[in-house]
Amino acid sequence: MDFFSSINRPVLEKRDFSRRRFLGGALALPALGSLTAHAGGAEGTPAVADTRNVTHGPRMESRLFSYDDPEEHQIQSFRILRNTHDDADVLFWYHFTMFTIVEGFAPRPVVRWEGIEFSHHRRLAKSIYRIHGHNLSFPRDLRTGLWTDSALNPITGAKVKVPPLALTQDPGYLYTPKGVVPLDDPGASPRIRTEQFLVEDDLIKIEQVRVAPASWPATFVETSTNWCNRSLFEDTTLPSLPTGTSGGYIFPFPAWLKMGEQQGHMFATWSGRKLGSVAELPDDFVRRAMPEHSDLLAVDMSVFEKPLPEELSAHVGV
Repeated sequence: MDFFSSINRPVLEKRDFSRRRFLGGALALPALGSLTAHAGGAEGTPAVADTRNVTHGPRMESRLFSYDDPEEHQIQSFRILRNTHDDADVLFWYHFTMFTIVEGFAPRPVVRWEGIEFSHHRRLAKSIYRIHGHNLSFPRDLRTGLWTDSALNPITGAKVKVPPLALTQDPGYLYTPKGVVPLDDPGASPRIRTEQFLVEDDLIKIEQVRVAPASWPATFVETSTNWCNRSLFEDTTLPSLPTGTSGGYIFPFPAWLKMGEQQGHMFATWSGRKLGSVAELPDDFVRRAMPEHSDLLAVDMSVFEKPLPEELSAHVGV
């Protein structure tokens, strides 16, 4: 059984969404009237709350759904997380706060960041894309919210220099319905994307866990929830949907924090949104980026001119 069939729920409800069908799964729950009230159950029998006199308004709709076809799953995921154009930039803007996680200490915030994840994809074959990108983030003071270049290490008490985070070493990857293959490890098995769709009233959400390559530190996980308007999602003519995002991730101590041999890791939470272009970025962020990192307000397209590794070229026929 492959990943995509394994996440499908039993089909308890079907609903047409403007020419594209997706399957809804839900747990079968007993009607409120069928619950039996107990002031206290017999020994070994749990008491059940009396709900007969509980008043409530209309219940919200909340249910998971999934796609039988992996290619259809990818199309609908791309509309929220990227877009379905063959050749396109994808820009996310975010804020996030870093916390230290050390045994014996309460989690403590260190610094706030504002930044972007900026990438470009190019379709190479049916449902197969090559993607390259980078991140650029600048530190803000936790108390004032102003740009800063230093922070207090809450564990050691030392003041540390905090450089901008310019993550530009991503080798790129091949994105397929079967999974993701990093271009610096073309012989690796595709990394399965753990993605789950969810309806919440007038929102469509996709929950995602990003699986790190084997070459990354063992202490790494990233999980996110991304959402869009349900009526826009139902309009299947729209290739890219306005998307909000939030999530968190765990990663090793950065070198600038100067933790030495101290065991532990960092935890961060973020929130943000997908933008149409750099023209939509906040003025304050653009002014901060321009002096030293103006080149990162665009994706380096020269990397797309480099040939794919032979194993992958043969696979996609390019």
